[in-house]
Amino acid sequence: MRAKNILALLIGVGILWLTGCTTKSIESLGSGYEEVTYTQPRIFMEQDAHRFALQYRKPNGGKVLIWSSVPSGPDITNDIAVFVADTARESRDPNQPQAMMRRLFAVKSPEMPLDITDEVLWQWSMKTGIDFAEALKIASIVSLSEKGSQLEIRFAFWNNNDWPRLVTLDWNHIPDIMGEVRAKGFVRKDRIWGTSYIENEFKPEVQK
Repeated sequence: MRAKNILALLIGVGILWLTGCTTKSIESLGSGYEEVTYTQPRIFMEQDAHRFALQYRKPNGGKVLIWSSVPSGPDITNDIAVFVADTARESRDPNQPQAMMRRLFAVKSPEMPLDITDEVLWQWSMKTGIDFAEALKIASIVSLSEKGSQLEIRFAFWNNNDWPRLVTLDWNHIPDIMGEVRAKGFVRKDRIWGTSYIENEFKPEVQK
């Protein structure tokens, strides 16, 4: 291969690495929800990088982006989707002020998604007797799975290895949880993804 062809190949590889050459595929999940997979080829690595987004397709064909990064879920029942989302939150590490954190969301599109994490933690703390204010400070979501009529949410508690990590919710309770957040919440906008959502102003010291 001539030198100029080798140089062109190296430049092409560099451009591919920098630009990502991302491809997109869409899978229907039912009830109008769709999973959008963005795939970025990796050079000199075994596996491509993937990012999963959740969107809703209206009956008229229009699309509503629900969230741009969904690492776990969604699980869908009765037109309600529950999913784990990567969100921009205040980091516990002062050296990483822009760190991402996983939160639990529920949505009945085309309505605005609801961050139900704190409401779920509140109910969990009532059952376990664990201090809610402390849990609120150190909790993050690991994964979401569906088992029959129930959802299993696995939490991680920063600097605490003793608390139970699995929270189980019945699907029948999800609308009530969403109603609590909708009634008490305020509209927020994620500073990374630019997505608007509702999160309630939960005050741990105020008993319900």
